[in-house]
Amino acid sequence: MFSYTGYKKTGFTLAEVLITLGVIGTVAAMTIPSLMMNYQRQVWESKLKKTYSIATNACERMLIEENVSAVNETDVYAGITNEKLRKYFKLMSDGAEVSGKGFSITLPDGGVLYLTAAENGFNFITDVNGTATRPNVAGKDIFEFRLDKDCAYDNSVGENASTGAKAFKVVVENDWKIPDSYSSSTSNTEE
Repeated sequence: MFSYTGYKKTGFTLAEVLITLGVIGTVAAMTIPSLMMNYQRQVWESKLKKTYSIATNACERMLIEENVSAVNETDVYAGITNEKLRKYFKLMSDGAEVSGKGFSITLPDGGVLYLTAAENGFNFITDVNGTATRPNVAGKDIFEFRLDKDCAYDNSVGENASTGAKAFKVVVENDWKIPDSYSSSTSNTEE
């Protein structure tokens, strides 16, 4: 008869494997949401910087191509239309006036930019991931900024400014990084 004496079994028991898988699952469940949020924030930061660049470049092109010295002398400032905007923006579809926000422009990356002529400059509101994609919250994916008559960022944001304008100023001052949270004076609320 055959005997197993002297042979030592090696390996893991079923209980040890299940405990290890449970620990790995718990650690993954705690870290993956944080990693995903950090990734999403980086995407929003990149799109915000790109949208700002698109708006600034379009504004500067208006001054150069129309040979004027201030934004309030441009054709676009006089009246925003799809035909005028096509010269300076790559429009994915025709825009339209949206009450309370301005003239809507859909950008190639899916972001939405609203443009209004205001006080010798342009005011922009952007939803960097588009209006159909959540969270649609000021300071996360919705921001507001103003370019003055020379197409420079106007960082004079007062206490009565929108949450989006305050959030944009914080992002610019924070080297284009969206902070986890804002102070109570710039709370994240939908706009």
